[in-house]
This record gives sequence, C-alpha cells and structure tokens, in this order.
Amino acid sequence: MADTPQADSDEGAQSGLRSRKKARRREVILDQARALFAEKGVDATTMAEIAEAADVSTPTVFNYFGHKDGILIAMITEGAATARDHSKMLAPRTDDDFLTTLMALFMDISVETMAIANKRIWRYANAAMIRHPDNEFAKPFEEVDAALLETVEKILSQYALTLHDGSRADPGPVAHLFLDVWQATFQDFIRANEMTLEAHRDQLHARFAPLCAMLFAPDFVAAPTLAAKDA
Repeated sequence: MADTPQADSDEGAQSGLRSRKKARRREVILDQARALFAEKGVDATTMAEIAEAADVSTPTVFNYFGHKDGILIAMITEGAATARDHSKMLAPRTDDDFLTTLMALFMDISVETMAIANKRIWRYANAAMIRHPDNEFAKPFEEVDAALLETVEKILSQYALTLHDGSRADPGPVAHLFLDVWQATFQDFIRANEMTLEAHRDQLHARFAPLCAMLFAPDFVAAPTLAAKDA
C-alpha cells in the first residue's frame, strides 16, 4: 500500500516531536550538570548523580555526551556560541569615548562568560587545558578562543582606529592585544572567589585606560569615528 501525503505528514510530525524531546532532554542534562559542577566540583560529581538529577538513566547521559568532559565541553562551547550570536556589542557605537566602548564590550564578554559557568567550573576547565593541551578536551576551547578573537576583531574593524602618529591600526593585532589583557584580568577574577564583577571591572579599567592612552590618538579616544565602508 502506497504512503499517503497524510501518512508522510504524520511521520514528519512525530520525527519533529522526537527531535524536540531529545533536545529538551539534552538541555535538562546540561542544566543539572552545571548545577552539580558548581555545587560539588566536576571531579566530585558522578554521571549517575547527573542522571538522577535530570531524571534519566545513567546510560542516557553517556549516550548524549560520552563522559563528563564531554558535558563540560558542550556546556562551554554551546554557551559561548549562544553568547556570540546574541551579543549586544556587535553594532558600533560613537556616543561614548572609546575607553567606555571597550569597557562595555569586554565587560559584556565577562558577564556572558560567567553566565555559561561559575568560577569553580572555569577553574577546572582551565586547569584541564593546561594539564592536557593536546587532547580532545583542549581543541574545542581553542576554537572558542579563536571565535571570540574573530568577534572582537570584527567589532573593532568597524572603527577608524587612529594611532598617535595619525595612521590607522590593523584591527587584528589591536583585538589580540586587548583580548590578551582581558583574559589575564579574567583569570585573576575567576581565581579569587571573593572578587566581584565590580572589582573585576575596576581592575580591567585600570589596565585598559593606560593602554588606550598609549595606543590611540587623544581625539579618537575622546570621540571615536567609524571606518569608511568599502564602496
């Protein structure tokens, strides 16, 4: 008996429903793992505990992620991708001085990064990358860093980055420089449990302010202009 259009439609609807259920189950597992990692630490959390919290079987958790590092990789890489896609800083701004604009950009990155995972989880992830720089765990994080650099470069390329001698800076090295400073400052932040976002902001401002003054022409810092668009 030949399939009817209605049968095809019903099968497609069922397939879509199954896919949505799987995606939802996956999100629940990630959410519960995030909470347990934050409370107990990654090492002290078992896959069975994650399964129990998510109300699924332990084999289901393994089927979705393979191992705990797989959960952590998914948590961070997917969270970073979502943050980049929804960044409030992609559009250029000329209503503030350039230091204020840079601070807004990088504090947005800090806030979004902390929304992905808390300090305890980030410390574990960073330590794991240092211990095993060449394994499968490190590569996704390198890709996250590369994508973040690309995003920052894309944002800065929209400005006429005017140096003290009047020449235009290449946005690539400028993005790399400021991102390096941000990363070092963010490491200070996640290492200190007691440090607040406000204290992190103050520390970042203290490092960005002289860097801006050394690099850019005063007129550009005071009133940033946009780069001319290609004809």
